[in-house]
Amino acid sequence: MTIYADASFIVALVVESDEHRPAAWRWWQGNDGPVIQVSRLTIFEAQNTIRGWGVARKCRPSEVTTALHRLHRLLLEGVLLRRRVTDHRLFPHAARLSQFHTTIATYGALDILHVATALELRASTFLSFDKRQRELAEAEGLVVLP
Repeated sequence: MTIYADASFIVALVVESDEHRPAAWRWWQGNDGPVIQVSRLTIFEAQNTIRGWGVARKCRPSEVTTALHRLHRLLLEGVLLRRRVTDHRLFPHAARLSQFHTTIATYGALDILHVATALELRASTFLSFDKRQRELAEAEGLVVLP
């Protein structure tokens, strides 16, 4: 099983107050702690979300710092495997997804880029709590969890 996670899943792993944290950890531990592929986009979006939650007061400043440290530790420990997808391979996938799916429903550019990345990395499983990304990933034949 090759697994790719979007930012919503990563945020749930590292932010104590995230509503999806129990489900994220339950899934990860229940699957013997598999390695999860992520992209630079995933990491950037997760970091930006965490910082934004601090500004919006969805979590305390100390929780922001702790979550960013947890994210870094997951990368260092190899729980998260940062994979690179070159632009000349990623954007044709993204363009196809947009051309085919955005004529039926509205998908944001980041949603499309995450699913395109998962497809390019040949992931079989897509981890997300984002409803739109989940729909798009399922439409492309990925197993969507948790």
